[in-house]
Amino acid sequence: MIGRSLLPLTVLGLFGCTAPDAPSASHDDAANMWADDRLWNVLQAQDHRDANALCAGLRDTSATVRAAAALALASVQDSASMSCLLPALTDTVPAVRRAAAFALSFSTDTLLLAKLEARMAHEPDSAVRTAMARDAFRAASGRKKDAAFILGYLESSDPGIRTRAAAMLGRCAKDQLWREEPSVVHAVDVERDPDVRALLVMALKHATDRGTVEQLRRYAASDSSAAMRVNTLRALGRQADAPFLLERLSDTVAAVRQTVIERLQDMPPLNGEALWAAARHQGDPNTSIPLYALAMRYGLPGTQAACRAWLDSMARQDLGPYLEAALLKARFGLYADLDTLRTVMLSGAPAVVRQAAFTQWLQCFNDHLKKADSDRRARDRAHAGFLRAALLSGDAGLAASACEQAVEEDADYLKLLLDDTTVARVRRSLRPMRDLETRQLLDQAIAKRDGRPAPPYAGPAFDHPIDRARLATLKQGGLYRITTTQGEIVLAIEPDAAPGSCVAFDSLVTAHYYDGKYIHRVVPDFVAQGGCPRGDGYGSMDWTLRTEIGYEGFTTGAVGLASAGRDTESCQFFFTLMPAPHLDGRYTRFAHVVSGMDVAQRLVVGDRMLKVERSDPPSRPQAENSGHP
Repeated sequence: MIGRSLLPLTVLGLFGCTAPDAPSASHDDAANMWADDRLWNVLQAQDHRDANALCAGLRDTSATVRAAAALALASVQDSASMSCLLPALTDTVPAVRRAAAFALSFSTDTLLLAKLEARMAHEPDSAVRTAMARDAFRAASGRKKDAAFILGYLESSDPGIRTRAAAMLGRCAKDQLWREEPSVVHAVDVERDPDVRALLVMALKHATDRGTVEQLRRYAASDSSAAMRVNTLRALGRQADAPFLLERLSDTVAAVRQTVIERLQDMPPLNGEALWAAARHQGDPNTSIPLYALAMRYGLPGTQAACRAWLDSMARQDLGPYLEAALLKARFGLYADLDTLRTVMLSGAPAVVRQAAFTQWLQCFNDHLKKADSDRRARDRAHAGFLRAALLSGDAGLAASACEQAVEEDADYLKLLLDDTTVARVRRSLRPMRDLETRQLLDQAIAKRDGRPAPPYAGPAFDHPIDRARLATLKQGGLYRITTTQGEIVLAIEPDAAPGSCVAFDSLVTAHYYDGKYIHRVVPDFVAQGGCPRGDGYGSMDWTLRTEIGYEGFTTGAVGLASAGRDTESCQFFFTLMPAPHLDGRYTRFAHVVSGMDVAQRLVVGDRMLKVERSDPPSRPQAENSGHP
C-alpha cells in the first residue's frame, strides 16, 4: 500500500499555527483520536522520530497537542531531548503533566528522574500524583535492584506497583534474596492477587530454609493457580527431585508439564526406566517425545532400543512440522549421525525442522568432542565448515543461528569462518528489511573477528508511512476474532496508543495473512507468540514499524509486537500470559484480550491460527488491499 506522501517536518508546519484548543478536522463520531488534524501532525513527528518537533509541540497553545507531544516522546525515547519534558511537569493542564511524567520515566538520566520524583511531592491532582508514583517506581526499580527497597513497595495499594515490585524482586541478586527470604515468604502468604503471588514466588528461587522448600513443593503439587504451579517448579530448580517432578506430569495443564520437562532436562543423570514408564502413560506427544529422548539417554540398552523404535514409529506419522522437529531432536539425541542432520538442515524441510537439525548437529558435535580426543584445529575446521554451510544456505534463519553461534567464538575462529568471500556471499543473500536481524548478528560477528567492539544498535530508517485512510476506519476497542486449534480468542485493538501497529495488523488480517499461521513459541507464564511467515521466529516482512509506547503496559492478556530491537516490529505478535512489566517501554502493545484468555493459556507450540478476522465492521467502508500496510 502506498502511504500518504509527507513533506519534510518543520516546527512551524507542525505546531506553529494552532489556536488554543481550536476546532480541528476531527468529527464527533471519529473512530479514534487521530482524526484530529493537530494530533495527526504529532503522530507524524513521532513516526519520523523528530524529537525537536515534539519538544516544540510542548510549547503549543493547545493542551491537546502538548499532551500528545509529551506522550509521543515516550515512543521516541531520545535521551538528548528528554530534558525538554521538565517544564511540562508544571503545565497548567493535568493531562500534560501526566504525559510528561510518563515519558520521563523511560529516561536513563538520573538527574532528570530525581527531578521527576521531587515534582511528584508537589503534584496537586491526586490522579496524576498516583500515576507519577507508578512512573517514579518504574524508573527507580530499573536503576536500583535492591531487594529491601523493592519489598517496601509490596505494601502499596496500587496493583500496578505491586505487580512491578513482585516481578523486579525475582531479578535481585542471590545474596539479597537470601537475606530477605522470610519477608518474601510472608509476602507470598498474604498476597491475594494471583498474578502478583505467582510472580513473587520466583523470588524464592534461592531458598535455603527447609520449611520454605517444603512450602514450595506444596504449591507445585496442589496450588489452584496453574501460574503458581509453573513458577514454583521454576523456583524449586534442582531442589525438586526427579520422582517429585514425574508425579507433576499428571497435571492437566500443558504449561505445567512443559515446565516439568524443562526441569528434568536440566538435571543430572536420571532413572531411564522411570522416564520410559512415564512416557508410555502420556497421551500428549509434546510431553512424551522429550520423555522418550531422556529415557533413551539414561536408560539401559533394552530401554534405549525400545525408545528408539517408538520414536522411529512416531516419525513415520504425519504429526506436523513442530512435532517433526521435536522427534528429530529426540531421535538424534544419543546417536550422532552428523551427515544426516546436515542433509536435513540443507533440505527443503519446513524451517522449524531445518533449525532443529542445525541445533541438534551442534549438540551431537559437542557431545562427541567430550568423548573423543581431537585437536583444536581439527575441531574448528569441522565446526566452521558446518556453520559456513548454514551461512551460505540461502536461508536467513539458518544464517542468523550460525551468527549467534559464531559470536561466542574467539577472533581466530572467526577469521577461519568469516573470510571476505563468505561474508560477501552472505550479504548478497540478505534482504535489507526482511533479514534485518541476520544482518545485525553478522555485523556483530565481523566486529569480534576484527577486534572491534560490537557496533551500537541502530534501528532502521523510517520506511513505512502510516496509511491515514485506513487508520480513520479503525475503532478504539475494535474487535478481532482469532480462531485457533484450541478455541477462539477475541482481541480489542488500541489505535489511540499504537496507530501504526494497528493499521499494519488490520491490513494483514484483511489480507488473510494470519490464516493458517502457527504459534511457534510458548514460554509458560510469559508469552505465546505467532505470525511468523517462516514458522521458526526468524521471519519478517519487507517493512518495519516504529515502536509505539502507550500508558497501558504488559498486563495479563496484553497483545504486543515481537521485534529484533527498537523500531523493527513487523508481523509477529504475542499474548502475555502473565504480567510482564519488564517489557513496558521496550515493546509495542497494540491490543488486549477481551475473551478467550483461557484459550491463550492453553496454546502450545504447533497450534495454529485457523482464521483471524474483524469481529465488528470498520467505522467506514474500505476496499481490501494486498496486505502490505
